[in-house]
Amino acid sequence: MAGKQAPAWQQPKAPQNLYADQLREALGRGGKALAAMRRAINAHGVGVLEEPDEQVWVWSDLHLGHANIIKYQNRPYGSVQAMDVELWRHWQEASAPGRTVVCVGDVALSEAVCAATWERIAGLPGSQVLVVGNHDLDGRTADLRVEGFHRVKAILTSPGEPPLIWAHAPLPDVPEGHVNVHGHQHATPPGDGRHINVSVEQLAYRPIRLDRLRRLAQLLVAGEVPPGATTLERVERVEA
Repeated sequence: MAGKQAPAWQQPKAPQNLYADQLREALGRGGKALAAMRRAINAHGVGVLEEPDEQVWVWSDLHLGHANIIKYQNRPYGSVQAMDVELWRHWQEASAPGRTVVCVGDVALSEAVCAATWERIAGLPGSQVLVVGNHDLDGRTADLRVEGFHRVKAILTSPGEPPLIWAHAPLPDVPEGHVNVHGHQHATPPGDGRHINVSVEQLAYRPIRLDRLRRLAQLLVAGEVPPGATTLERVERVEA
């Protein structure tokens, strides 16, 4: 006779639930905006990114329209207008039919939170995907403040070697054999764990192709940490 099924609390969690729980933990000490992001996990869920790595481009934390981010993160721009022009140009260059551009959160703030921004995103060629960031949400609810993306998820996973987990904030504990692709930390130097920060400050303010990140991820899973003060420097060291 078959044994009794274990109670739900004793059963192993499905991976998507595990990732969601870890992101909730990562955001557990935040303020109102991050609390809204925790609620967004339930609203937008976990998805799978199945496109080939060579057709996917990645970046995060554009902060379009956010003048103070230039000062906060020492961005190399004389004005918010100059910053936005360059970021839009780099986004356009990465976008093409058959390609996917993934923004790992925090697209726009201030006056850039407007219909013109969403129309511009929707008009880009290829597919535009958003992994929700705290600034992409109403601070009191899980309602999105951004539009124009073809697909929106709180968390994405990518099969491959190694599998990747995409979340705006870094996961506190990355499942064994996985690497966490995240933003949120801006110019914070890369650490020694299985995390890859794709904030624009880490990538010379332009998207990077996913197959380049995957090669870095393979080394991180093997316990090898390439030198470099930014993610881009580490990628270039791997490729050298």
